[in-house]
Amino acid sequence: MRVDDRATVDVRVIDHGPGIRLADRDRVFQPFQRAVDHGADSTGVGLGLAITRGLLETMDGEVAIEDTPGGGTTIVISLPAVAEDAA
Repeated sequence: MRVDDRATVDVRVIDHGPGIRLADRDRVFQPFQRAVDHGADSTGVGLGLAITRGLLETMDGEVAIEDTPGGGTTIVISLPAVAEDAA
């Protein structure tokens, strides 16, 4: 992934669970919003991705959601490879 046409360092968090529906992908980045409930084992209050996006934006980074091949969700965290001040 590229942030503002700069090279990035990407970290992928791969999950093979039920995934996040395409219709929910924008919403899950809002505080206290979760993907469709996947049963009684689902936990959390819906803050993780909202906090992640806020922190990454502060660092000139981005976060995105992709499908995981074979099922699930991959979260892609991208940060500039070179600090803006050093460029």
